[in-house]
Order: sequence, then structure tokens, then C-alpha cells
Amino acid sequence: MKKRYGANAEIIGISIAITVLVIMGGYSLYDGSLVQGWAQIGASVFLAVYAFVYNSRSKKSFSEYVKMVTSRKEGMSSDAISKFPLPMAVLQINGQISWYNDLFSEMLGSNDLYNIVISDVMPDLKWSEILKSNGSIYTYAGYKGHKYNVVGDIIKSADSTSEKPEYTVLLYFIDKTEIETLRKRYDEDKIDMAIISIDNYEELIQKMDDSQFQQTMAAINKYISAWVQESKGVIKKTERDRYIVLFEHKWLKEYIQKKFDVLAKVRGIGEETKMPISLSIGVGVGGSILENEEFARGALDMALGRGGDQAAVKDPTQYNFYGGITKDYEKSTRVKTRAFALAFKDFVENSDKVIFMGHANADYDSFGSAVGLQGAVRALGKKPYIVMDPSPAVAELEAEVREIEAYDSMLITPDEAEEIITMNTLLVILDTHRPSMLPAPGLVEKTTKVVLIDHHRKSTEFLTNISLMYHEPYASSTCEMATEILQYIDEAKKMSTFEAKALYVGMVIDTKNFTVKTGVRTFEAASYLRRFGINTSETRHLFNISMEDYIHRAELIKSAKMMYDGILVSQAAEAYPNIRVMASQTADEMLNLAGIKAAFVLYPSEGGICVSARSLGDINVQEITEMFGGGGHSTVAGAKLSEKQPQQAMETVENAIKKYMEENRKD
Repeated sequence: MKKRYGANAEIIGISIAITVLVIMGGYSLYDGSLVQGWAQIGASVFLAVYAFVYNSRSKKSFSEYVKMVTSRKEGMSSDAISKFPLPMAVLQINGQISWYNDLFSEMLGSNDLYNIVISDVMPDLKWSEILKSNGSIYTYAGYKGHKYNVVGDIIKSADSTSEKPEYTVLLYFIDKTEIETLRKRYDEDKIDMAIISIDNYEELIQKMDDSQFQQTMAAINKYISAWVQESKGVIKKTERDRYIVLFEHKWLKEYIQKKFDVLAKVRGIGEETKMPISLSIGVGVGGSILENEEFARGALDMALGRGGDQAAVKDPTQYNFYGGITKDYEKSTRVKTRAFALAFKDFVENSDKVIFMGHANADYDSFGSAVGLQGAVRALGKKPYIVMDPSPAVAELEAEVREIEAYDSMLITPDEAEEIITMNTLLVILDTHRPSMLPAPGLVEKTTKVVLIDHHRKSTEFLTNISLMYHEPYASSTCEMATEILQYIDEAKKMSTFEAKALYVGMVIDTKNFTVKTGVRTFEAASYLRRFGINTSETRHLFNISMEDYIHRAELIKSAKMMYDGILVSQAAEAYPNIRVMASQTADEMLNLAGIKAAFVLYPSEGGICVSARSLGDINVQEITEMFGGGGHSTVAGAKLSEKQPQQAMETVENAIKKYMEENRKD
């Protein structure tokens, strides 16, 4: 075989020489040196003929060599091949062993391997994959704890006819066990970094006396220290509520298998003290220590943005999440709200205009918050605009806006927004942080001032280049957040009744009439809006549905099937008018059934099948929808599936639910 590879090298060298001679000959002829030029070209022709003959003889010699091996005639190959320094075998096209050397016999631990199918003794060697090889073979196989690179060729036998060609497979086995062991050890010894943050730390200081606070912090430190000791890691407290941990990468798998059990232990402290106590952990892996620190900080921000009480692991390509089963607790302090409101006011005053943009297929939360905040913008002397993406869900409220003279020309299309936006325009993104959900994502790149206000749990797809952000997953709705902001901006309290109604309706929808994800601050915001003369009974007409939609909704509920204990899944057979709104209403209605904790409704849409998901909080529907490209909140989420066949879409959703329930089952 060395001769064969040496021949290849010689052919390459001859090819280079021919090329050089042809170039030199051409140049000599061009320069007028005819004798020298033709001599050089003649030499190149001679070398070409020589290379052809040499290569033909080499191929014939190699074919005879293989034929000699496969013939297994006594004494012909024992000296030349059996002592080859690598395990070697010659096989028939069906995988039967025709010949092997001593090292191959030692590798498999047997002296009688003739006519045995190799996949019977080496199951890791996929024979079908070898036959798919285009001549040269390069694959991997394991055997009795050893790792091998398998290389070789598929060779046509020298005496085979064109009508019925015969092939032989020649394989060499290169033991890479030691190298793989070193590589594995190298990967395991890499240093991962974790940043741990105590959620609601400020709340603990405010609501506990000194003695109880010290005891609680001692218990938290005890659990964190014990968790770090499991990996023989190093821990350093950098702030009052934050720690940095370094540990070897090999321990990360064990942490994941235990689902970062330190989260549950710290959560237990809160259950004993009747206080919301939890941790958020960001872990950076796969890079240098400097890169892992950056990954860990990004992962921690992601964990906090998803409500806390979870671990986020980030490598150079993706995030993975663990935990996050606790309901979001509202914060009693409004320091952050006040600071944001003042900064937002400053942005408005120093911009030429303000454009509000919610997510595509607007709902009452995104549209209502825009209507409420635009009043403050007008009070500050700036012209507000709202980008409208046609949506039947807010058709009635939109119609009311268009009838009010003060709002003339305020509602604009995405194309109109593209025309009027400047680098000094303030763009306010509402009720979403995902660029793919925006009706005009290009607007973000056309201004230097972008403000984000959102209450959804943070997903891996997040807007970049944000100038100012107010992101609170604990909030019931964006309208609740907008109402609190307005209390610090609109010092004269000049909100109109219609603007207050728009904010109130958004809160009602997202809290399901103040029954889900509702805290003290939610009711305080609603109470504040009532001061502006809202007639709550008049808002009911915005939630009315037609008789036809009501019948369709009843049919969807009737056809729903139960998964596990308390999860209903239904699928619409056709795209009814206003199907998107009806699907979300159906999912909400299912939660009113006894024993139902979560509901999923699938319905056809342009380019695929969509899913509307709802829960009462015990089941995190955001985590489930994220498995097939969706997102949202722990109690309200949605997704658009790439599958276009109803049965495939249903299987995708059911598999995601099954996976979530298995991962979060209580052992």
C-alpha cells in the first residue's frame, strides 16, 4: 500500500512538472526561441505519456495485489501483508471477511473470522454506510471500549468483467482510543462559569426583620456552598445577592441530570418562611474563561427575563433552560418604574416624533397600551403614531379610535411608518421582544432610539440595540405597566376616558377578568384607571362574539381530547372566519372546565398551523410552545408550526406536552 500512495505522490509531482514545462515552452515560443520552446513542449509530452503508462501499471499492480490477498493462497501473503502495522481486513461486498492480518485477529480476539459478516462481530461498523462511500472510505467504529478510525477503498477486482463486475472492500483500523480519551479529558477539564443571583433580595430586606433575614441568608448560603462543593468548584460572593462559581465542565452533566436541585432547595426556604425566595443561575460553557463569563451573564439575564427561579446554560450557539416552575411574584417596589418613566419622558421630549408598534395580529394589550401612552406623548407636545397591523381582535376598538378627531392620522400602516421615521424618531415596541413578531421589523434599524415595554417571559430571540427597556415578566399585562408609567409622566392627570378604557380592556383580557396572574399592583392600576370615568359595563360589548363563533367554539371544546391529567388539546378542522381570536377564546374557555390546568387549540393559518395555549399557572405553556418555535408567557403562549398536515401538527404538540410532563414530573 505504501507503494500505491508513493505512486500517487509521484504522479502529482510529474503533473506539476508538465505544467511548468508547457508554460515555459509557450513563453519561449512567444519570445522567439523556437528550438528551446519546442524542446520544452516535447519534454512535457514525454512526461505525460510516462505518467499515463506508470499510472496504468500502478493500478494493475494494485488490482493484482488485492486479487492475491483475496485468493488466500497459502504462503503468498503471509510475509507481505500479515505483518502490516495496522489491523487490516479484506471483505466481500456482502460484508463477509475474506482475509485479515494478525493485528485484526488480535483486535477482535479471534483466530477464526473467515466468512463471518463483520457487522455481526462489530455492530458499531455500519456496513450500509460503507457501501454508500464513493470509492474512499472514512468512518468510525467502536469495539470493546476502543475507538477506531476506519479507512479503506472499494476496489473492482482485476478479473471481473464489465457485465458482472466484482468488488472487494479493503479496510484499515486506526486505534484512536488514547487520542479520544485525551480529547474527552480536555473537554471535561475545561472551566465553566456560573453566576448565581438571589431573586427578590430587596423584598427580603424590606419584609423581614434583621434576625429572620440573617437566618434566611445563612440557609441560602449553605445550600449554594453545598451545591458548589459537589463539583469541587470555587465560589466567590461578588455582591450582596450575587455569586460567581467556577467548576470543571464534567460536572455540568450531573447538575443537569439533577435539574439544578439547588433551585428546589432554596425555593423550599421560601415555602417555610411564606416568602418568595428563589435563585436564578446563568452558566457559560464552551469558550475561554473570558467568553464563558460573557455567556454566563447573558444566560443570567435570560433566566431573570423569564421570571427567575431557573438555570440557563449558554454555549456559543444556543441556550438551554432548567427549572422555572415557580409562578412570577410581583415586586412591591416601584423604584424601577419611576426611573423608567423619567427616562422615557426625556426620550420623548428629545425626539422629533414617537411611533408605537405592537406585535403583528394586534390584541387589546398591545393596542390598548399604545393608545394609553400616546396621550402622554401628545401632552408633551410631540406627534404620536401607532403602526396598525390589521387584526379582527381589535377591530371595534380601532374603529372607535378612527372616529375621534384628536386621533386623526394617528393610525398608520407599516409602509407609512417606513416613510416618516428618521434617526431622531423614538420607536416604542410594545407587548413583544421578538423581532419576528413585529409587523415592520425594519423600523428598528432606521432609528437610534428604541424603547421596549413588555411583560412576556424572555425568549432566545430578542431585539438588539435597545436604548431603554422596561421588561417585567411578573406584570399581568403591558397595559398594567403602561398605566404605572403614566402615573409618573402625566403629572397633571389629564388622561382621557377613552385612553383609560383602552388600558383597562387590555388588562381585563390578559388577566381573564382579573382571575389569572393578578397581583396587588394590577388592582391598583385598575383602580387608578377607574378614576377617569370608565363605565366597565360598556366595555363588555368588546368581548361579545357572534352566534356562529359561539357554535364553533362549542364544537372545538366538544372534540377536545384529554392528555395526562388536566391538559386538553383540540384542533379546528377548517379555518373559520376570525379563527385566531376564536381559538384563543376557546383555550380560555377550556380552563373553566373542572380539573383542567392547561389547554391547547390548533387551527389552520396561512403557511402552516398555529397553536393557542393557555394555563392556570401550574403548567408553563411557554416552555411547551418553545419546543416547536413558539413563546409567550407561562400562562398565555402561542406558536406557528411549520407542519402543514393536521396529524403531523397534532403529533408535534402532543410530543412536546409529553416531554414537558416527563421532565417536570414529581418523583
